[in-house]
Amino acid sequence: MMPEHSPLFIPALWEGSHFKILDETLLPWKVQYVTVNEPPEAVQAVREMRTRAFGQVLTFVYAAALVAKELRENNPAALRERLNQLTEQFARARPTFDFRGLSRFFSEWFRDLPEGAEVGSWVVAKALETAGQIVAARAERARRAAELLPSPCRLLTHCNLSGELVAIGRACTEMGKEIYVTATETRPYLQGSRLTAWEVARAGIKVSLIPDCAIAQVMARGKIDAVLVGADRSAQNGDIVNKVGTYPLALVAKAYGIPFFALVQDPGSLVSGSDVPIEERPAAELLTFQGRPLVPEGVDALYPAFDLTPASLISRLIGFDGAFTPEDFRRKFSAPPAAQRTGQAKEESLPLLYGVPKPSGYSHLLHALKAEKIETVLIPEMRPELWGAHAVSRELLRRGIRVTLISDNMMGTLFFQGRIKRLYLFCLGFTPRGPEGICGTLLAAHLAQAHRVPVELLEAGTTEATAPDSDVATFLGERVIPDGVAVFPIETEVIPWSLLTEHEAGGL
Repeated sequence: MMPEHSPLFIPALWEGSHFKILDETLLPWKVQYVTVNEPPEAVQAVREMRTRAFGQVLTFVYAAALVAKELRENNPAALRERLNQLTEQFARARPTFDFRGLSRFFSEWFRDLPEGAEVGSWVVAKALETAGQIVAARAERARRAAELLPSPCRLLTHCNLSGELVAIGRACTEMGKEIYVTATETRPYLQGSRLTAWEVARAGIKVSLIPDCAIAQVMARGKIDAVLVGADRSAQNGDIVNKVGTYPLALVAKAYGIPFFALVQDPGSLVSGSDVPIEERPAAELLTFQGRPLVPEGVDALYPAFDLTPASLISRLIGFDGAFTPEDFRRKFSAPPAAQRTGQAKEESLPLLYGVPKPSGYSHLLHALKAEKIETVLIPEMRPELWGAHAVSRELLRRGIRVTLISDNMMGTLFFQGRIKRLYLFCLGFTPRGPEGICGTLLAAHLAQAHRVPVELLEAGTTEATAPDSDVATFLGERVIPDGVAVFPIETEVIPWSLLTEHEAGGL
């Protein structure tokens, strides 16, 4: 049976005098559109993440059409200036996304303006034409991606591809290929749970959901054949910038010999991914869920919305005009080789704690931190149970240790930026192959090894705190996945000794 199209594939619809946007913040429980009558409403929708990814592109193009419809005189220069202002408004709303690059469409429209034509009507017509061309190009790119996938394919994905994953599933069906999707839940906005799992299940494609911290586990267990992600930005040297959590996916895929594919657009003048400003979202978006507090009062948070994945970790960049190795992509744009990353942090580096300490472990940690004059530690949420957010952060605060919370998928970018100086892993015990820990322990160990961060092994304990969740079907006890989505069974993880080239087995 051919999978159904996803409503997310065309998430904004032009309706003559206005357009409407599929409100992605309400999915999967409600399919509702936001009507946009004026350009500021479009900017607001993007800022509030009511639309994202490809939805931002259509919203930007249709907002330009609204600006053109408001034109009171046939003055191309005035309209062009107003469109320049619109571009800056969108760029301020989501600084990582390349709205300034998209404004190249405006240059093309004005370049082709027929002599004597009414400029407002011309720009509206060109905006609608451009939107249609991009939709068609995405359909072709989806087919190109499907051609690269093996059959059968157990495909791991992250965040949401704005309906293109379903289009890939349709193309696979036409080609006689079998595809099964595993999606990360993608904290903090749960785009994987709410959007990807919903649209894929709705299309009749088998899909299961994992916490972000389980990516190393499913790859180590041989459950994944390929990884596919999108890219908010691509650079001429083959780097990509995408939803935070993409970098650790690529790093771990490389470690296990799994191909990593990225859907990309033209990089424009961007030479390196390191030149892209990374948007920092408000901490409150991580510290609360549907208005409910996630952590005890006094916990701080970091929320980098995107991360950088170096070209060296990417197997193919799948664009609108072909699929390229990073080397071919660089040659296409005559870009210089990627510079060596130093990993030197601009901010102070901090220790990262993963796992649940036994009661005496907190005292050991406090002593070690005081010896190094460290007052703050980074604590991941530790999904699905949220041990980090609920139990560990509370115990640390009680002992006077400051806590900065991150979602599990943010560990990768903080290691990459050199902002983690030591990893404290609290382990459940030893096996002949290595120490055992909760879900996410293996990912943390991979990141520490890749970035030469010292690891200290300490003994895990139990907590009197009650976990609000037992799997990714719920968050703070609220169901967050729609019907038809399977929950991948998560296990404890064993860290091979080869990943722990530098550690201290304190307390074990």
